[in-house]
Amino acid sequence: MVGSFFSLIIFIPNINYILMFLIKSAASFIIVFIGFKKTSFHDFIKLVVYFYVINFAFAGIIMGMKYLLNTRYICVNNSFMYIDFSTLNLVIFTAVSYFIICGVRFLIDRNTGSDGDYNVIIKNNNKIISLDGLADTGNSLTDVFSGRPVIVCPEKIINELLEPSDNCSDIYQRLTDTGSIKGVRLIPYSTIDGYSTIPAFIPDEIIIKKNKSCKTVDALVAVKRQEISAIFNPKILI
Repeated sequence: MVGSFFSLIIFIPNINYILMFLIKSAASFIIVFIGFKKTSFHDFIKLVVYFYVINFAFAGIIMGMKYLLNTRYICVNNSFMYIDFSTLNLVIFTAVSYFIICGVRFLIDRNTGSDGDYNVIIKNNNKIISLDGLADTGNSLTDVFSGRPVIVCPEKIINELLEPSDNCSDIYQRLTDTGSIKGVRLIPYSTIDGYSTIPAFIPDEIIIKKNKSCKTVDALVAVKRQEISAIFNPKILI
């Protein structure tokens, strides 16, 4: 809706270049903020860059069609474009695009090997922990500081990494109280119930094995009480 509002500038007579630059910059920041307001400043800037890259690509394709096909159905004014096609064509091509994207997503997820049994090996301070692994594309948890993906593991790994404690049941405090765990931090995440945080740390090494193949991955390990397997996004295997 906001993007459509800004596009009405196409009906205004020619606008000064500087004023148009300011208007379009404001439009891009507002649209990205509305779409992704729950994000850090660093990620916000990245999203704005992606927004411009996609728009530049789209504009290049449309301008190429305009001059190559010499069509009268594309109008450009004040750097805004209007494409005249029917509602039926809009519905058809939107549906086709949706199924193409779904097909590409299916092929990418299949090529990452998101099915099958995995073994996640965590090495830290001369201790080795082996866990059953579960590849789940729904795990999009990422460390906001380093951009590393996060593998969610069951609480039992704490008892294997640290000495048993009867005085403290808080996972984050147990991780921070010891000097053998590096990079301890709380990572925000969202569920259908709302927002929360999960304690995580940086181990010495993480290896994910499947059958005879194995891969060392650069990721953080988060600890959650409800989990029974090490859950990771299969994209980290690419």
